[in-house]
Amino acid sequence: MTRSPVPRILVTPRNEENPYLPLLRQALRDVGVVSDWLPMDWSPSQTLNVMFFPVELAFGRLRGFNVIHVHWLYKFSWHWTRHLPFVRRLPRWWFGFTLWFADAIGFCIVYTSHELLPLAPVFDDDTAGRRSLLHRARAVITITEDGKRRLSDTFGVDPRLIRVIPEGAPVFGPAPERQGARRRLGVPGAMPLIVMFGHLDPYKGVDLLLEAALELPATTELSIRLLGSADDSTYATRLNVLVRHLQQTGRDVRWDRGTFFDDDLRVLLAAADLVTLPFRWITNSTSLRVAMERRVPVLVPDLPELADVPALAVIRYDRTAPAGLRDGIIAALHASPDEVAARVAAAYEWTTAWTWHDVAVATKALYERTLHEPTYAQSHSLDHRASAGQHDDAVHGDGDQRSQ
Repeated sequence: MTRSPVPRILVTPRNEENPYLPLLRQALRDVGVVSDWLPMDWSPSQTLNVMFFPVELAFGRLRGFNVIHVHWLYKFSWHWTRHLPFVRRLPRWWFGFTLWFADAIGFCIVYTSHELLPLAPVFDDDTAGRRSLLHRARAVITITEDGKRRLSDTFGVDPRLIRVIPEGAPVFGPAPERQGARRRLGVPGAMPLIVMFGHLDPYKGVDLLLEAALELPATTELSIRLLGSADDSTYATRLNVLVRHLQQTGRDVRWDRGTFFDDDLRVLLAAADLVTLPFRWITNSTSLRVAMERRVPVLVPDLPELADVPALAVIRYDRTAPAGLRDGIIAALHASPDEVAARVAAAYEWTTAWTWHDVAVATKALYERTLHEPTYAQSHSLDHRASAGQHDDAVHGDGDQRSQ
Protein backbone atom coordinates (compact mmCIF):
# COMPACT_ATOMS: atom_id res chain seq x y z
CA MET A 1 0.00 0.00 0.00
CA THR A 2 1.16 3.56 -0.71
CA ARG A 3 0.57 6.43 1.62
CA SER A 4 -1.90 9.04 0.44
CA PRO A 5 -0.75 12.67 0.73
CA VAL A 6 -4.12 13.61 2.24
CA PRO A 7 -4.10 12.88 5.99
CA ARG A 8 -6.92 10.67 7.27
CA ILE A 9 -6.49 10.04 10.97
CA LEU A 10 -7.36 7.23 13.37
CA VAL A 11 -7.13 8.36 16.99
CA THR A 12 -6.46 5.99 19.89
CA PRO A 13 -7.59 5.48 22.56
CA ARG A 14 -11.13 6.76 22.64
CA ASN A 15 -11.19 9.14 25.62
CA GLU A 16 -14.07 11.57 25.76
CA GLU A 17 -13.85 12.22 29.50
CA ASN A 18 -10.72 14.31 29.07
CA PRO A 19 -11.76 17.38 27.05
CA TYR A 20 -8.44 17.43 25.15
CA LEU A 21 -9.31 14.84 22.51
CA PRO A 22 -12.91 15.93 21.71
CA LEU A 23 -11.77 19.55 21.39
CA LEU A 24 -8.82 18.57 19.19
CA ARG A 25 -10.92 16.33 16.95
CA GLN A 26 -13.57 19.02 16.47
CA ALA A 27 -10.92 21.63 15.64
CA LEU A 28 -9.29 19.25 13.15
CA ARG A 29 -12.65 18.66 11.48
CA ASP A 30 -13.07 22.42 11.20
CA VAL A 31 -9.80 22.66 9.21
CA GLY A 32 -10.75 19.76 6.95
CA VAL A 33 -9.05 16.77 8.59
CA VAL A 34 -11.01 13.52 8.52
CA SER A 35 -10.61 11.48 11.69
CA ASP A 36 -12.21 8.59 13.52
CA TRP A 37 -11.62 6.67 16.74
CA LEU A 38 -9.68 3.45 17.10
CA PRO A 39 -11.67 2.76 20.25
CA MET A 40 -10.22 -0.53 21.58
CA ASP A 41 -13.50 -1.08 23.40
CA TRP A 42 -15.54 -3.37 21.20
CA SER A 43 -15.66 -6.07 23.89
CA PRO A 44 -15.77 -6.03 27.73
CA SER A 45 -12.37 -7.77 27.81
CA GLN A 46 -9.37 -5.45 27.62
CA THR A 47 -7.16 -8.42 26.70
CA LEU A 48 -9.34 -9.30 23.70
CA ASN A 49 -9.45 -5.66 22.65
CA VAL A 50 -5.64 -5.50 22.64
CA MET A 51 -5.31 -8.85 20.85
CA PHE A 52 -7.66 -7.75 18.06
CA PHE A 53 -6.18 -4.27 17.73
CA PRO A 54 -4.22 -5.26 14.58
CA VAL A 55 -7.54 -6.30 13.01
CA GLU A 56 -8.94 -2.83 13.78
CA LEU A 57 -5.83 -1.34 12.20
CA ALA A 58 -6.21 -3.41 9.03
CA PHE A 59 -9.89 -2.47 8.74
CA GLY A 60 -9.01 1.19 9.19
CA ARG A 61 -6.37 0.97 6.48
CA LEU A 62 -8.90 -0.56 4.10
CA ARG A 63 -11.16 2.42 4.82
CA GLY A 64 -8.44 4.74 3.58
CA PHE A 65 -6.93 5.98 6.85
CA ASN A 66 -3.19 6.55 6.71
CA VAL A 67 -2.18 8.08 10.06
CA ILE A 68 -2.64 6.57 13.51
CA HIS A 69 -2.36 9.17 16.26
CA VAL A 70 -1.58 7.60 19.65
CA HIS A 71 -2.21 9.65 22.79
CA TRP A 72 -2.11 7.28 25.80
CA LEU A 73 -1.10 3.65 26.27
CA TYR A 74 -3.22 2.57 29.26
CA LYS A 75 -5.56 0.45 27.14
CA PHE A 76 -2.64 -1.74 26.06
CA SER A 77 -2.23 -3.05 29.61
CA TRP A 78 -3.15 -6.63 30.53
CA HIS A 79 -3.59 -6.37 34.28
CA TRP A 80 -3.81 -10.12 34.87
CA THR A 81 -0.26 -10.67 33.55
CA ARG A 82 1.51 -8.44 36.07
CA HIS A 83 1.98 -11.12 38.72
CA LEU A 84 2.67 -14.03 36.37
CA PRO A 85 6.40 -14.02 35.55
CA PHE A 86 6.10 -16.33 32.54
CA VAL A 87 3.67 -14.03 30.67
CA ARG A 88 4.27 -10.57 32.10
CA ARG A 89 6.36 -9.51 29.08
CA LEU A 90 3.68 -10.59 26.62
CA PRO A 91 1.72 -7.28 26.55
CA ARG A 92 4.88 -5.30 25.69
CA TRP A 93 5.89 -7.78 22.99
CA TRP A 94 2.40 -7.68 21.51
CA PHE A 95 2.47 -3.89 21.59
CA GLY A 96 5.78 -3.94 19.68
CA PHE A 97 4.27 -6.31 17.12
CA THR A 98 1.24 -4.04 16.78
CA LEU A 99 3.48 -1.04 16.05
CA TRP A 100 5.43 -3.05 13.46
CA PHE A 101 2.18 -4.20 11.85
CA ALA A 102 0.77 -0.66 11.68
CA ASP A 103 3.92 0.51 9.92
CA ALA A 104 3.99 -2.52 7.61
CA ILE A 105 0.46 -1.94 6.28
CA GLY A 106 1.16 1.70 5.52
CA PHE A 107 0.27 3.75 8.58
CA CYS A 108 2.32 6.74 9.68
CA ILE A 109 2.42 6.70 13.48
CA VAL A 110 2.16 10.05 15.26
CA TYR A 111 2.46 10.11 19.03
CA THR A 112 1.51 12.86 21.46
CA SER A 113 3.59 12.43 24.61
CA HIS A 114 1.37 13.70 27.41
CA GLU A 115 3.81 12.31 29.97
CA LEU A 116 7.34 10.94 29.78
CA LEU A 117 6.28 7.60 31.29
CA PRO A 118 2.78 6.44 32.29
CA LEU A 119 1.37 7.59 35.61
CA ALA A 120 0.42 3.96 36.35
CA PRO A 121 2.22 0.83 35.08
CA VAL A 122 1.20 -0.41 31.64
CA PHE A 123 3.92 -2.93 30.75
CA ASP A 124 6.50 -4.94 32.67
CA ASP A 125 9.04 -2.33 31.49
CA ASP A 126 7.38 0.97 30.62
CA THR A 127 10.65 2.54 29.54
CA ALA A 128 11.14 -0.14 26.90
CA GLY A 129 7.49 0.06 25.85
CA ARG A 130 7.63 3.82 25.47
CA ARG A 131 10.91 3.60 23.56
CA SER A 132 9.44 1.16 21.04
CA LEU A 133 6.66 3.66 20.32
CA LEU A 134 8.89 6.71 20.16
CA HIS A 135 11.27 5.10 17.71
CA ARG A 136 8.55 3.66 15.52
CA ALA A 137 6.71 7.02 15.38
CA ARG A 138 7.29 9.25 12.35
CA ALA A 139 6.51 12.36 14.41
CA VAL A 140 6.13 13.16 18.11
CA ILE A 141 4.14 15.98 19.70
CA THR A 142 4.77 17.39 23.16
CA ILE A 143 2.82 20.07 24.98
CA THR A 144 5.85 21.95 26.37
CA GLU A 145 9.47 22.72 25.50
CA ASP A 146 10.52 20.92 28.67
CA GLY A 147 8.74 17.80 27.44
CA LYS A 148 10.62 17.99 24.14
CA ARG A 149 13.96 18.26 25.92
CA ARG A 150 13.23 15.34 28.21
CA LEU A 151 12.10 13.08 25.38
CA SER A 152 15.24 13.84 23.41
CA ASP A 153 17.58 13.47 26.39
CA THR A 154 15.96 10.32 27.79
CA PHE A 155 15.09 8.33 24.69
CA GLY A 156 17.46 9.71 22.07
CA VAL A 157 14.72 10.90 19.72
CA ASP A 158 15.95 13.36 17.10
CA PRO A 159 14.65 16.81 18.21
CA ARG A 160 13.69 17.51 14.60
CA LEU A 161 10.99 14.84 14.89
CA ILE A 162 9.45 16.47 17.98
CA ARG A 163 7.01 19.34 17.57
CA VAL A 164 5.82 21.41 20.52
CA ILE A 165 2.10 22.10 20.14
CA PRO A 166 0.53 23.49 23.35
CA GLU A 167 -3.02 22.80 24.41
CA GLY A 168 -5.70 25.13 23.23
CA ALA A 169 -7.48 27.41 25.66
CA PRO A 170 -10.02 25.61 27.90
CA VAL A 171 -13.56 25.93 26.56
CA PHE A 172 -16.25 26.57 29.17
CA GLY A 173 -19.49 28.44 29.38
CA PRO A 174 -19.96 31.68 31.31
CA ALA A 175 -19.00 31.69 34.98
CA PRO A 176 -21.89 31.72 37.46
CA GLU A 177 -22.28 34.52 39.98
CA ARG A 178 -19.71 34.13 42.76
CA GLN A 179 -21.91 34.55 45.83
CA GLY A 180 -24.52 32.19 44.44
CA ALA A 181 -21.80 29.62 43.75
CA ARG A 182 -20.49 29.92 47.31
CA ARG A 183 -23.98 29.46 48.75
CA ARG A 184 -24.47 26.39 46.57
CA LEU A 185 -21.24 24.89 47.98
CA GLY A 186 -22.11 25.85 51.54
CA VAL A 187 -19.05 28.05 52.04
CA PRO A 188 -19.52 30.16 55.20
CA GLY A 189 -19.54 33.93 54.68
CA ALA A 190 -16.33 35.38 53.24
CA MET A 191 -14.16 32.43 54.32
CA PRO A 192 -11.37 31.75 51.75
CA LEU A 193 -12.05 28.63 49.66
CA ILE A 194 -9.29 26.27 48.47
CA VAL A 195 -10.23 23.68 45.85
CA MET A 196 -8.89 20.68 43.96
CA PHE A 197 -10.70 18.84 41.18
CA GLY A 198 -10.36 16.11 38.57
CA HIS A 199 -9.13 12.54 39.00
CA LEU A 200 -7.68 12.61 42.51
CA ASP A 201 -4.68 10.38 41.85
CA PRO A 202 -1.71 9.97 44.22
CA TYR A 203 0.66 11.95 41.99
CA LYS A 204 -1.57 15.03 42.39
CA GLY A 205 -0.80 15.21 46.12
CA VAL A 206 -4.32 15.72 47.46
CA ASP A 207 -3.16 14.16 50.72
CA LEU A 208 -0.35 16.73 50.90
CA LEU A 209 -2.92 19.53 50.78
CA LEU A 210 -4.99 17.96 53.56
CA GLU A 211 -1.90 17.33 55.71
CA ALA A 212 -0.80 20.95 55.21
CA ALA A 213 -4.26 22.12 56.26
CA LEU A 214 -3.85 20.19 59.51
CA GLU A 215 -0.65 22.14 60.18
CA LEU A 216 -2.18 25.58 59.63
CA PRO A 217 -2.58 27.85 62.65
CA ALA A 218 -6.02 27.65 64.22
CA THR A 219 -6.47 31.35 63.41
CA THR A 220 -6.22 30.68 59.66
CA GLU A 221 -9.75 30.53 58.34
CA LEU A 222 -10.44 28.52 55.20
CA SER A 223 -12.78 26.05 53.57
CA ILE A 224 -11.65 23.16 51.35
CA ARG A 225 -13.66 21.49 48.59
CA LEU A 226 -12.49 18.42 46.67
CA LEU A 227 -14.34 17.50 43.48
CA GLY A 228 -13.74 14.16 41.76
CA SER A 229 -13.03 10.51 42.42
CA ALA A 230 -9.97 8.64 43.65
CA ASP A 231 -9.79 5.37 41.73
CA ASP A 232 -6.99 3.97 43.92
CA SER A 233 -8.93 2.45 46.84
CA THR A 234 -5.98 2.63 49.25
CA TYR A 235 -5.45 6.28 48.41
CA ALA A 236 -9.18 7.01 48.69
CA THR A 237 -9.18 5.51 52.18
CA ARG A 238 -6.28 7.74 53.16
CA LEU A 239 -8.07 10.83 51.84
CA ASN A 240 -11.22 9.86 53.75
CA VAL A 241 -9.25 9.59 56.99
CA LEU A 242 -7.65 13.02 56.46
CA VAL A 243 -10.97 14.66 55.58
CA ARG A 244 -12.60 13.27 58.72
CA HIS A 245 -9.65 14.36 60.84
CA LEU A 246 -9.91 17.91 59.52
CA GLN A 247 -13.66 17.94 60.10
CA GLN A 248 -13.11 16.78 63.68
CA THR A 249 -10.78 19.74 64.25
CA GLY A 250 -13.54 22.10 63.12
CA ARG A 251 -12.35 22.73 59.56
CA ASP A 252 -14.95 23.13 56.82
CA VAL A 253 -13.81 20.38 54.45
CA ARG A 254 -15.99 18.47 51.98
CA TRP A 255 -15.24 15.90 49.31
CA ASP A 256 -17.77 15.54 46.48
CA ARG A 257 -16.89 12.10 45.10
CA GLY A 258 -17.77 10.57 41.79
CA THR A 259 -18.53 11.94 38.35
CA PHE A 260 -18.91 15.67 37.92
CA PHE A 261 -20.02 17.80 35.01
CA ASP A 262 -18.91 21.11 33.51
CA ASP A 263 -21.57 22.98 35.48
CA ASP A 264 -20.23 21.55 38.75
CA LEU A 265 -16.74 22.70 37.83
CA ARG A 266 -17.91 26.17 36.81
CA VAL A 267 -19.61 26.57 40.19
CA LEU A 268 -16.56 25.31 42.08
CA LEU A 269 -14.16 27.69 40.33
CA ALA A 270 -16.52 30.67 40.55
CA ALA A 271 -16.56 30.20 44.32
CA ALA A 272 -12.83 29.47 44.73
CA ASP A 273 -10.12 31.78 46.05
CA LEU A 274 -7.25 29.38 45.38
CA VAL A 275 -6.64 26.21 43.37
CA THR A 276 -3.90 24.15 45.01
CA LEU A 277 -2.06 21.58 42.88
CA PRO A 278 0.69 20.04 45.06
CA PHE A 279 1.97 17.61 42.43
CA ARG A 280 4.48 14.96 43.47
CA TRP A 281 5.43 14.90 39.81
CA ILE A 282 3.76 16.51 36.87
CA THR A 283 2.54 15.74 33.40
CA ASN A 284 0.74 18.31 31.32
CA SER A 285 -1.99 19.53 33.67
CA THR A 286 -5.43 20.33 32.31
CA SER A 287 -6.48 21.35 35.83
CA LEU A 288 -3.82 24.05 35.85
CA ARG A 289 -5.01 25.52 32.57
CA VAL A 290 -8.69 25.35 33.48
CA ALA A 291 -8.07 27.23 36.75
CA MET A 292 -6.07 29.87 34.91
CA GLU A 293 -8.77 30.35 32.29
CA ARG A 294 -11.28 30.84 35.10
CA ARG A 295 -8.96 33.51 36.59
CA VAL A 296 -8.42 31.70 39.89
CA PRO A 297 -4.95 31.94 41.54
CA VAL A 298 -3.02 28.66 41.43
CA LEU A 299 -0.49 27.34 43.96
CA VAL A 300 2.04 24.79 42.64
CA PRO A 301 5.36 23.28 43.80
CA ASP A 302 8.60 24.61 42.33
CA LEU A 303 9.00 21.59 40.03
CA PRO A 304 11.39 22.08 37.09
CA GLU A 305 8.74 20.57 34.82
CA LEU A 306 6.65 23.71 35.38
CA ALA A 307 9.41 26.02 34.16
CA ASP A 308 7.41 26.81 31.00
CA VAL A 309 4.72 28.48 33.12
CA PRO A 310 5.50 32.20 33.49
CA ALA A 311 6.74 33.15 36.96
CA LEU A 312 3.97 35.69 37.50
CA ALA A 313 1.21 33.28 36.43
CA VAL A 314 1.36 30.97 39.48
CA ILE A 315 2.35 30.99 43.14
CA ARG A 316 5.22 28.58 43.74
CA TYR A 317 6.25 27.01 47.03
CA ASP A 318 9.43 25.22 48.08
CA ARG A 319 8.58 21.53 47.72
CA THR A 320 11.72 20.50 49.65
CA ALA A 321 10.86 22.49 52.78
CA PRO A 322 8.96 20.57 55.49
CA ALA A 323 6.38 23.34 55.77
CA GLY A 324 6.65 24.56 52.18
CA LEU A 325 3.07 23.85 51.18
CA ARG A 326 1.63 25.18 54.45
CA ASP A 327 3.62 28.40 54.07
CA GLY A 328 2.60 28.65 50.42
CA ILE A 329 -1.08 28.45 51.37
CA ILE A 330 -0.66 31.17 53.98
CA ALA A 331 1.21 33.42 51.53
CA ALA A 332 -1.42 32.88 48.83
CA LEU A 333 -4.31 33.67 51.15
CA HIS A 334 -2.61 36.88 52.30
CA ALA A 335 -1.76 38.19 48.81
CA SER A 336 -2.93 41.73 48.12
CA PRO A 337 -5.78 42.35 45.65
CA ASP A 338 -3.33 44.02 43.23
CA GLU A 339 -1.01 41.01 43.37
CA VAL A 340 -3.89 38.62 42.77
CA ALA A 341 -5.15 40.70 39.83
CA ALA A 342 -1.71 40.79 38.20
CA ARG A 343 -1.24 37.06 38.68
CA VAL A 344 -4.58 35.95 37.25
CA ALA A 345 -4.16 38.33 34.28
CA ALA A 346 -0.75 36.80 33.45
CA ALA A 347 -2.14 33.30 33.88
CA TYR A 348 -5.13 34.00 31.63
CA GLU A 349 -2.91 35.47 28.92
CA TRP A 350 -0.62 32.43 29.00
CA THR A 351 -3.30 29.74 28.98
CA THR A 352 -5.32 31.36 26.18
CA ALA A 353 -2.34 32.12 23.91
CA TRP A 354 -3.20 29.16 21.66
CA THR A 355 -6.73 28.59 20.41
CA TRP A 356 -7.88 25.12 19.39
CA HIS A 357 -7.89 26.38 15.80
CA ASP A 358 -4.18 27.17 16.18
CA VAL A 359 -3.59 23.68 17.56
CA ALA A 360 -5.50 22.08 14.70
CA VAL A 361 -3.62 24.03 12.02
CA ALA A 362 -0.26 23.08 13.52
CA THR A 363 -1.29 19.42 13.92
CA LYS A 364 -2.62 19.23 10.36
CA ALA A 365 0.65 20.66 9.05
CA LEU A 366 2.55 18.01 11.00
CA TYR A 367 0.39 15.22 9.54
CA GLU A 368 0.98 16.54 6.03
CA ARG A 369 4.73 16.89 6.51
CA THR A 370 4.96 13.39 7.93
CA LEU A 371 3.07 11.91 4.98
CA HIS A 372 5.06 13.89 2.43
CA GLU A 373 8.46 13.12 3.97
CA PRO A 374 8.24 9.53 5.26
CA THR A 375 11.79 8.64 4.24
CA TYR A 376 13.30 11.57 6.13
CA ALA A 377 11.22 10.89 9.25
CA GLN A 378 12.01 7.18 9.25
CA SER A 379 15.75 7.61 8.73
CA HIS A 380 16.18 10.17 11.50
CA SER A 381 14.09 8.16 13.94
CA LEU A 382 16.02 4.98 13.24
CA ASP A 383 19.39 6.73 13.44
CA HIS A 384 18.80 7.33 17.13
CA ARG A 385 17.61 3.85 18.12
CA ALA A 386 21.12 2.60 18.69
CA SER A 387 21.90 5.37 21.16
CA ALA A 388 18.69 4.92 23.13
CA GLY A 389 20.01 2.13 25.34
CA GLN A 390 22.46 4.41 27.09
CA HIS A 391 19.56 6.31 28.62
CA ASP A 392 18.09 3.34 30.51
CA ASP A 393 19.95 4.02 33.74
CA ALA A 394 18.86 7.65 33.76
CA VAL A 395 15.21 6.66 33.54
CA HIS A 396 15.28 3.82 36.04
CA GLY A 397 17.47 5.70 38.48
CA ASP A 398 14.99 8.51 39.13
CA GLY A 399 11.32 7.93 39.83
CA ASP A 400 10.56 11.56 38.98
CA GLN A 401 11.46 10.87 35.34
CA ARG A 402 7.78 10.05 34.94
CA SER A 403 7.18 13.77 34.96
CA GLN A 404 6.93 15.86 31.89
